[in-house]
Amino acid sequence: MVSRKVGKLEIVFIDKEGQWYPLDEVDQADLAEGLEKVSKEVAKRLQLLKDQR
Repeated sequence: MVSRKVGKLEIVFIDKEGQWYPLDEVDQADLAEGLEKVSKEVAKRLQLLKDQR
């Protein structure tokens, strides 16, 4: 039998130094920049998958 602790999940912002912050403590400009980078990376990977088909 495996014992698992059920905890609260939280979405956080991780900066370039690896520090993490709850989203309500992050500057709006920093959050927008991070989301833009993630969005571009996802689009690039989806295009690679499409090209491989």
